[in-house]
Amino acid sequence: PLEDQTRRTHQKKTYFCAMPFKRYVEIGRVALVKCGPLEGQLVVIVDVINMSKMLVDQPSKNFKRQVVHLRDTRVTDYKVEIGRMPDKSTLAGAAEDADYANLFASSAWGQKLAKRKAKAAMTDFQRYQKMASKGGKKK
Repeated sequence: PLEDQTRRTHQKKTYFCAMPFKRYVEIGRVALVKCGPLEGQLVVIVDVINMSKMLVDQPSKNFKRQVVHLRDTRVTDYKVEIGRMPDKSTLAGAAEDADYANLFASSAWGQKLAKRKAKAAMTDFQRYQKMASKGGKKK
């Protein structure tokens, strides 16, 4: 048995495994902006400029397309089926079909961000009430 084990380790092995990444930077992919003026907003990638910058847009009418650095965003699992550089009406229709905002809000990631935002908006008294409802300090 020992000889079989050593022989197996020296043989060339081929492993088949699934692709490790599922969140590719691609046109139509939804991303969450982590810093800058768009912090906390979900945007749709409408064009990839180079390896580190992309043009993003939102379906809302008052949002202007902006160039965002890849390091300032986190790519999500959600994708909107659009072509390169769509107009606002096409983007709005595709975003409505994909319903990515509600899907993200119901995900664990979206719920965690909502809890964090609610906790940051609490006053001192609300924090005290929450602590008191949990039983206060334990001795």
